[in-house]
Amino acid sequence: MNRFILGFFGAATLAVFLGGQDSAVSMRKAEFLEQEYAIAKTSASYFIFDLEARSIFLKAKGFKLKEWSVTKVRKWGRPIDLKAYVLLKKSAINQPQRKNITPKPGEAPNSSELDVLELDKMPVQYTLELGDEIRIHIRPESQGFKGFKKGVDQFISWVVIKPIKTVFRAIKKNPFTDIEIVLPTEKDTKGIYWSFFEGQKCLLYGLR
Repeated sequence: MNRFILGFFGAATLAVFLGGQDSAVSMRKAEFLEQEYAIAKTSASYFIFDLEARSIFLKAKGFKLKEWSVTKVRKWGRPIDLKAYVLLKKSAINQPQRKNITPKPGEAPNSSELDVLELDKMPVQYTLELGDEIRIHIRPESQGFKGFKKGVDQFISWVVIKPIKTVFRAIKKNPFTDIEIVLPTEKDTKGIYWSFFEGQKCLLYGLR
């Protein structure tokens, strides 16, 4: 399997150099493929945030398992290194919870009481916290008055709050990076929350 993965990424890297792209882009893409190869060898599954292509991928051994389209993306803060990051924490206002059921001695738990975490129970808006003070804010695209209100909230956050936060973080010598990713539907955002678990690795590409 490892030989097959090596051949797959080797062919992909060669295709990058023969694809007629300029040297800087080719080198960056080749470095990205090298980083993904390193993850693919050691991780059962991983995420690729290819924000240049406006896509998010769940992959395993180099193969795409699931893809989500990105409607909008923007970044604030310091540049992001092209390396593997680990999901440290998922934060949401309404975190999904499992019920802890303790059956009576000698009795099996009632199947109707078991709370199975389904996709519909996942939050639609949340934050993914990675290492190096990187936070990815995921939300669905909003329409109508809800979309207008969300736009006002985001304007205040990005034009007022984040500059102030940047100044205080600079004083403390603790820089950060905030990324906002907007997906087409609530089903899309729920799908990423359900699929991306703490401790899983990811790569961020297309943000400088």
